[in-house]
Amino acid sequence: MHNPTSSELDSPLHVAYLLKMFPRLSETFILNEVLELERQGVEVQVFSLMPPGDGKFHGSISELKLTIRYIPREKPEAFWARLGEFEPDLVPSMDRWEPAVEFLRKYRIPKDLDMLLRALIIGAEAKKSGVQHIHAHFATISTRMAALVNLLYDIPFSFTCHAKDIFRVTVDRELFRDLVAKSSFAITVSDFNRNFILENTPGVDSEKIIRLYNGIDLNFFETPTEPLKTDPLEIVSVGRLVPKKGFDHLLNALSMLKSGNINFHTTIIGDGEEKTRLQQQCQGLGLDDKVEFTGALPIEEVRRRCADSSMMVLGCVPDTDGNMDALPTVLLEALALDLPIVTTTLTGCPEIVGADAGVLVEPGNPEALAKSISTLANKIQEGGIDRGTARARAEQLFDLSTNVSTLRGHFLKSAFKAQ
Repeated sequence: MHNPTSSELDSPLHVAYLLKMFPRLSETFILNEVLELERQGVEVQVFSLMPPGDGKFHGSISELKLTIRYIPREKPEAFWARLGEFEPDLVPSMDRWEPAVEFLRKYRIPKDLDMLLRALIIGAEAKKSGVQHIHAHFATISTRMAALVNLLYDIPFSFTCHAKDIFRVTVDRELFRDLVAKSSFAITVSDFNRNFILENTPGVDSEKIIRLYNGIDLNFFETPTEPLKTDPLEIVSVGRLVPKKGFDHLLNALSMLKSGNINFHTTIIGDGEEKTRLQQQCQGLGLDDKVEFTGALPIEEVRRRCADSSMMVLGCVPDTDGNMDALPTVLLEALALDLPIVTTTLTGCPEIVGADAGVLVEPGNPEALAKSISTLANKIQEGGIDRGTARARAEQLFDLSTNVSTLRGHFLKSAFKAQ
């Protein structure tokens, strides 16, 4: 195995990210990761299998230097025509097609011809532009596509797996094990995740499964100097309005707080399939004057709203299909803003909060959630919160620059091993 020298580790690196959709408002962790790689001198390009869907972007998207190539589904003849435009040496020999086709057949991967043709285009474009390593996020279509490109062109790849691609009962464990085997390495974002993968994927190569926390740009989050508010108590909760975020339990907890005559205001930031139902629940609980639904907001506005809050509350619960939050980015952002947290004991949340950055409660228990919010509010009012504790934890574990530097090192080792 080739271990790169210090000069090789400092040399330019060309990486491609293969993603289902980019940019995406709800996936700030990917945007932050790519921006930091560019800041660290890595040349990055993105292959996106879908164009962005909602037209909403974070302001930091303008800082990107990279090229985004969209490779959407097309008619087969359109792909054949594009392949014919490449130099002959950019199209793989037929002996490389067989294992790619066998991979698609073995796992009954949907739209197999479309997958194969798009992998050929992506691989040819990547090879032409000198890509040394491909990285995907989520062990779903993007990672399967990266594996196909690897089979066709021998470009090494890796992937980061997060939540739905690990926890859902529908996850094909044999396919997951094979993706790890074909990859240079596989990142996952919490110790809980890594242990879950090893326990539920018989035969998986444990040495290839690396725990690396998502990082956040700490320079983006200035720690507020004003005291935390208590009258009214400003509660903020951020996330897609989907069942696993537990917003229904939060609303029930807020109803209990109202009955206890606590003066509070809650801001819920995010959009999703549960929006109408949650608003109806809010109205039914008589909380319309206490809760504001803002919809999805750019990260700059989320930062402002959170900085003006007393605490971050996120009531994560398991979904009916086994899906769970893995390492909620908003909780990392709360740490960076030195904001105390109330959340549940699910997955990576205890790794974020630790012993002194907030309070953990069992999932799906509104009474416990209400009690913990009240307890933390009293602690804030009595001056019992050590300011700087949460921020220090963010600096220790979740610094974007440090964590992306580690990721860059893994990319370099993979690229030089392939030489």
